[in-house]
Amino acid sequence: MNPVSHPRAAKHRKQEGFALLIAIIALTILAVLVADLHETTGTNFAAAMAERDQLKAEYLAKSGINLTRMLIGQERALRVVIAPLYSMMMDGRPPPQIPVWQYANMVLQPFADFENSKEDAAGAGFDLDMSKGLGETGGSFEILATAENGKVNVNDPGMDDRAIARSNVASLLNTLIEGNKSPSRYDPLFNELDEQGRTNTRGDLVASIVDWWDIDEARSSFDPLLGTVDSSGGEDTDYYRSQPEPYNIKNAPFDTLEELRLVRGMSDDVWATFVEPDIEDPRTRLLTIWGNNSINPNEADAVVILSRVCTFPEFKMQLLCADPTGMEPQKFIKLLTLARSFSQGIPFFSRASDFKNFILGKPEGLYGKLTKLMSSGLGTMLGLGGAGAAGASAVPFVALKIPPAAANSTAPAAQDLERRLQRAFTTTSRYFTIESTGRVGRSQKRIRAVINIDDKWTPPKPNAVAMPPLGIFAYYRIE
Repeated sequence: MNPVSHPRAAKHRKQEGFALLIAIIALTILAVLVADLHETTGTNFAAAMAERDQLKAEYLAKSGINLTRMLIGQERALRVVIAPLYSMMMDGRPPPQIPVWQYANMVLQPFADFENSKEDAAGAGFDLDMSKGLGETGGSFEILATAENGKVNVNDPGMDDRAIARSNVASLLNTLIEGNKSPSRYDPLFNELDEQGRTNTRGDLVASIVDWWDIDEARSSFDPLLGTVDSSGGEDTDYYRSQPEPYNIKNAPFDTLEELRLVRGMSDDVWATFVEPDIEDPRTRLLTIWGNNSINPNEADAVVILSRVCTFPEFKMQLLCADPTGMEPQKFIKLLTLARSFSQGIPFFSRASDFKNFILGKPEGLYGKLTKLMSSGLGTMLGLGGAGAAGASAVPFVALKIPPAAANSTAPAAQDLERRLQRAFTTTSRYFTIESTGRVGRSQKRIRAVINIDDKWTPPKPNAVAMPPLGIFAYYRIE
């Protein structure tokens, strides 16, 4: 009998084929399960790693904030150390506040990026490995810091006289956006139609910003000639209530810079020009909601300084503020910009009175020294006029003058004007924006904080605490 043709053999062969099929199917299912498990495990592991790096980056950013606060808190001690050197360089004048925040990223490098800092320190003869508390963190952080007292504050200044508070803010903002010039480079920003087909003028923007924080419910009207703000009628609520998500005017001070986006007239172009010219660099801002009406001339952009000076009615029509050719303002801006680039960050003005004397052209101060340098040929080198030039080109810029009506008055009007001019400026900044970016691998966390170190600050009632040595947070945001 042929065993191959036996029925049992045929059945056995069929069973063997079926078992092979089952084994292949089982292996396929297991392969799919293993692949899925591997993918899930890999994904979860990558997510865990990313969350770990995000957390490390956040704490590195926090370290950058706190270390910068500590650096600013030690500024007075550093000022004492450099006082003899500064006095020798600046004819015996005491040093002003040292802008240590500008160098925070460089000074804090051993904490921010230990390995690279170790190499740099070794080249200078220092061994960071011998330092206590320093070591590799697995990441780094980067600091950008700026003084808010170098910007135009459009928030409620907190003055007892509300009329003066409104007028001061409105006049300063109007001058910054060149509301007193015609034509102006900013004219295109205020010729656009809003969603309701209405044109928002400079006066509308100024009044809308004041209306936002003014506690009354009357509509503000700004007079650029008199520099006054009047309130009459009801608030312009139609615009705000016609938005896709309606809202009301706040009638309280700004809490965040982003609130300015809610104000009527704050278009994208206006925002990009005055509030956030560079989204990555807070130092480029011209506007702020922190601080007070005192501008720090050692920190502020020359345009901001000139805007503050030209809010004074006594100076509005003088050449530095109202030159139809624009040459005198440009000379002032160019001179201050060049001087800062040559000084390597050394502040020019020790006290507010130094800047007052400079802007009034008093010969015993910095203005007199610059005039002598101009006549020796420096002006020609800098493109500001030079030796042998006549009139305005023979001086750094045509300084402001005390009006004859004030100078010849029997009342102390001239002294009062000088006092008001001096109070408008300060050489001590009290509010600082610190932007710290922590990085670990591909993960990044950014913290933006505003620090208030004003020792005259009083907390809202019923709180009654003293200002901490490192200041308090006026704003804090993790991105």
